[in-house]
Amino acid sequence: MKRQLFFIFIATLLMVSLAAGCAPQQRPAPGNTPAPQQRNEQLPNTSEGPGNRVPNAEPQEDSRRADKLADRIEDLDNIEDATVIISGSTAYVGVDMDENLQGRMTDALKERVIDRAKKTDMMLNRVYVSADSDTVTRLKNYAKDIEDGKPISGIIQQIDEIFRRPAPTVK
Repeated sequence: MKRQLFFIFIATLLMVSLAAGCAPQQRPAPGNTPAPQQRNEQLPNTSEGPGNRVPNAEPQEDSRRADKLADRIEDLDNIEDATVIISGSTAYVGVDMDENLQGRMTDALKERVIDRAKKTDMMLNRVYVSADSDTVTRLKNYAKDIEDGKPISGIIQQIDEIFRRPAPTVK
């Protein structure tokens, strides 16, 4: 009799634990907390200062930033013209160089362009630079398309592909 009672007790215990284990988890209802607002003000001397702001997603703001950056890059020696497209925290830079250096962008010059870009616009995390004439021409065409109001999302994907693909080298 004790043995039967023991098995009934164990079976009941298993059934209760199975029922409790399979019950859906109780979760609190989501509150109506407002979404965080992007802060447009600059707070100097804080962790949210100008160098740590989140870039605006407005194409007009990115366009103004790109124009300013292109002007600053054109001030560098051996750079005749610069075309810049900015998307958030990424800048795509195409440079036309002096005739005596055309097609021979050195690593040092590329680093100077990247440094100038990041010092001019503190919101940039990545800067892609090319002096390849085909890439620069395509970048200029894309910049014109953006100015004409074409959607930037598809254009940025195409530009990203251009800069990720290795440019042909001529020896």
